This record gives sequence, C-alpha cells and structure tokens, in this order.
Amino acid sequence: MKKIFFTILTFFVCGSIIYSQQKEYKLNEVVVTSAKSPVSFAHLARTVAVIDSSTIQSLPANNIQDILQYAGSVDLRTRGVEGVQGDAVIRGGTFEQTLILINGVKISDPQTGHHNLNIPISLQNIERIEILKGQGSRIFGPNAFGGAINIITKKGNEVLFSVSEIVGENNLNDFSVNTSYPLGIFGNSFSYSKKKSDGYRHNTDFDITNFSFNQSISFGSQITSLFFGYVDKKFGANSFYSNSFPDQWEHTTTKIFTASSDIEFANLIVSPKFYWRRNDDDYRLDNTRPGWYRNIHKTYSYGAEIQSTLKTSIGTISLSTEIANEEIKSTNLGSHERRKGGISGEFNFNPFEKLFVSTGFFAYDYAEIGWKFWPGIDAAYQLNDEIKIIASAGKAFRLPSFTELYYVSPANVGNPNLKHEEAINYEVGFSFLRQSYEASANLFYKDGKNIIDWARQSPQEPWKVENVTELKTIGTELGFTIYPQKILNTLPVTKIGLQYTYLSSDRKTGNYQSKYVLDHLRHQLLVNISHYLIEGISQNWILRFEERENFTSYFIVDKQISTHIKSFDLFLRINNLFNHAYSDFIGVQMPGRWISVGATYSLDKF
Repeated sequence: MKKIFFTILTFFVCGSIIYSQQKEYKLNEVVVTSAKSPVSFAHLARTVAVIDSSTIQSLPANNIQDILQYAGSVDLRTRGVEGVQGDAVIRGGTFEQTLILINGVKISDPQTGHHNLNIPISLQNIERIEILKGQGSRIFGPNAFGGAINIITKKGNEVLFSVSEIVGENNLNDFSVNTSYPLGIFGNSFSYSKKKSDGYRHNTDFDITNFSFNQSISFGSQITSLFFGYVDKKFGANSFYSNSFPDQWEHTTTKIFTASSDIEFANLIVSPKFYWRRNDDDYRLDNTRPGWYRNIHKTYSYGAEIQSTLKTSIGTISLSTEIANEEIKSTNLGSHERRKGGISGEFNFNPFEKLFVSTGFFAYDYAEIGWKFWPGIDAAYQLNDEIKIIASAGKAFRLPSFTELYYVSPANVGNPNLKHEEAINYEVGFSFLRQSYEASANLFYKDGKNIIDWARQSPQEPWKVENVTELKTIGTELGFTIYPQKILNTLPVTKIGLQYTYLSSDRKTGNYQSKYVLDHLRHQLLVNISHYLIEGISQNWILRFEERENFTSYFIVDKQISTHIKSFDLFLRINNLFNHAYSDFIGVQMPGRWISVGATYSLDKF
C-alpha cells in the first residue's frame, strides 16, 4: 500500500490534479465563528476549514460523519455506517479531544466521546461546518484539545420545502422532509428523517430517526437563535468494543436544546448562550442474552455563557464567563455530578497595517484541579494581496470523561484519580490565493503531558485508564486547489485538488501497552475531482488514502453522479467503488461497495 500511496501522490502532484472542497483561506468575505469573536478570512490567524452547504450536497455522503471524513487532518474512525457511530479526531489526537458545537454552543457528551457525533441535524439544514484545527482551549475552554467542529444551521429565512428518498443496497431506505418558512420576525426551519438498513454483515442493521427545529428571531440587528433536536439510534454493534462478542447491541437517544443571542448597543455586543443536552445509552454486550451484561446510562449536561465584545479604536476586546454542570446516572458507572466554569478574555488588534494579532486566555475552575490558566496568541501577516503568513502558540487542556473515571468491566477499568490532560501547541503556515488556484502549507508541533489512555502491561491484564503518556506530535498539512474553468472556460473540469497530512509522534509510556493514543493517522491523502460528464450532469470523485500508525492502510474511492431536472435533484452514489476490505478498528470490518440512488423534490414557494 505504501507503493500505491507514493505513486498516487507523485501522479497528482506532478499532474497538478489537486483539489479541495474544504474552503481553507479562500473567501476573505466569509466570517468565521469558530473563534471568540467572529473574524473574516482576511484576518484569520488559525487553520480553519469551512465546508459550505453547496459542497455538502455535492459529496457522496448522507450524514455528518461521512462529510467529516473528507476534511483534511480529520480522522473519522467509524464502527457503524450512515452515522451510526463515529469518532472525530483532529491532528492525531484521540476521540475525546475534539469539541463539538452547534451554532457556537458546546454540546460534547461527558459520558464518552463515542457519543459526540449524536447530532440531530440533517445535511439539508446545515449552512456550513467550520473545523478549527489545533488547540482551542483559550477560545472554548476544556476539551478543544486537538480542535473543534462547529456546525452552523440555516436560519430559516427563506421559503423552502423539500422531500427526498434514498434507496440502496443492504435494503437501505432513507426518507426525509425539510422545510423553512419565515413569519414576520421569525425564521423557522424543520427537518425529519427516518433511515433503516438490514446491515452489510451479521448484526450491523440500524434504525435511525432524526428531528430538529430551528427558529431565529430578528429585531433589526438583534438576532436570537433557538434550536431543538432529537435523534434516536437503534443498531447492531457487531464487535464494537470486543471482538469476542459479535452480538452487541446499542440504543441511544439524544436531545439537545440551545439558545443564543447577539444584542448590540452601539459598539458593544452582548452574547448570551444556553444549552441543555441529555443522552440515554442502553448497551448490551450480548443481545441474545439481554439481561446478562447490560449497561444503562443517562447523562445530563447544561450550562450558560455570556460574552461582551467591545469595538474600540485600538481593537476589539471580548470578555466572557460560563458555568456548566454534568451528571450521570448509570448502572455501571454509578451516579456522579460535577460543576465547572471559567472566565476568558480576548484582544484582537492591528499593530501595523498588514498585521493582525489575537491574544487571549481562558481561566477555568474544576473541582479536581482548581483554577488553571490557559493562554494563547495568534498572528496573521498579509504579505501582499495573495500571500498570508500565520503563526500561533497556546496551551490546551481536557477533563476526563465519566467513562474514563468510573467504568468497570472484566476487560476495562476506569480510574477516579485521573488528572487532566494538557499540551503546548505551536503552528506556522502560509496561504497563497489567486483567482484560478490557491495553496496552503502548515507545520505544527504539540507537546502533550498526562495524556489519558487505556493501558496495560500484559495481554492477561484488563485495560486500565491511566495518565501514562507524554506525547510529542509534529505534523505537516499541504493543500492545493485549481479551478480549470477559470483558466479556460470550455474545460469540463470545475475543480481539482489535494489535501495531504503527515503526522509523527514520539510516545513515552514506559513498559505499558497503549490502546488508543498511538494508532493515529500517519499519512492521509485526499484527492477530489469535480467535472461535467455531459451538459447538466456532474460527477464528483473522492480518493482517500489513509495509513495508520501501528495498524493498516487502505485506499478508498467514492463517487457521485448528479443532475437537476426542473424541481428534482437526482443522484447515483457509489461508496468504496473498488470494493476494498478495510477497517478503522481491529475486528470491525467496514462495508465493501455500496450503491445507492436518491431523488429530492424541492419548492421555493408555496
């Protein structure tokens, strides 16, 4: 597979077949909200990928998890398909080190990162996805250790109705309805979907119901956003957590409510936020014996934040405070509760005409560690109209999950005495932008301490959670995008591009065996090609090569052919075109070739 990888890399670099759907450093007028204060791409001093709604619709994917696997430096490790379960990892971290947000409001699961992507949002209801790569603790506080994923929903300010149906192999059936309708000062949007499949092998069937409602309330420049979502997943979990049990089964339900507002007073903006999240998890180790080993977990998390942003003649000053509470009631983990909170500040300014600087801190209080201080600084220098240079440095931290603290089974044992993880991060990079092509390169270094891992000294022992690892990671990200039609408008190819990530880690664990920390991606190559077949019919290819540390490598090709006829959007989707065998976890085989077709009927007035 290494030979295949380097052959493909050489071919596409030398042939200039390099394309990225993820719009990094691309549109200076885009305002990015994955920051303490919204900032335009022109002043952006961090690596942030923006995946907009048009890109989402062109990709051969039908759920948020699959969209994320096409983003550079994001390692989307899946146990189940079509959004059943996936772990989002950024820049070689772990699945617990990625913070998830909806409209800038934190909604990560405190029980386990395995539930972080239980997100009740349909793709049709997403305006864009912003992916912050690298530490975000000085912006968001705990758990933005390796990065953050912010899902921005549509505001419901346009009249729209759509209904879609997708059918495919393995008896896949996916029906959805999406509608939005503004009423005076209220923007409203609603989505519902029902997805089922018999599965691609024994005990991989699933039944997923998804519902969400968004409302935006506008009083001039004052905007309040409300969101409620519900997702119910029932699925066969063949060998998900143990290869010895192919009949595992799981049922999760997630309910999320968020409210946020921006209230302007001249040069002052006050932004309150509130969230509430409940996750219910019913897990059976052997569904043929449902009463033998069954875990029932109920997790509650809720919190509030208020931020004030003042625009002055010397720059923009932001101050915020937040408080949060997390609870779990579990037949295995017991009943536990923890409170946490903190204060943060940020100062954005232009010391020189072409230099933008953002510096800030997050001071956080958690019962087990007391107050801790997490600073950071980012800088962007616009060398000329085409070239921008960035640099950043900052500290990051993560609090252990309830599972890491309290879980007990014959094979896995938690540790209530865990310390928090912490790291120092450095990054430099540049971007080059012209009308017909763009390029970017980044180099980053992360020095982690007290990294949490499931470890053991011999295969005869159970996995135990310990702060066993010091982990130094160095990485490189390269990207290049070309728009051939902007060079010659008669060409059928619209975009061609590449994203490449290389990661290298130096782990220090003594004599311990590691379960999770050192199986990150070492090489990741994403190649996307979008072109017209004939007039009105377009095709999008995605080629993925991934080589994992101490694991396997694989090369997967996905494609989608689509067209628009009057009020109908039609597509043919083929995932894993060449039917390669692969897995993201040992013993959890992913599906081979999977063909599906779909149609969406849309109205923009009714």
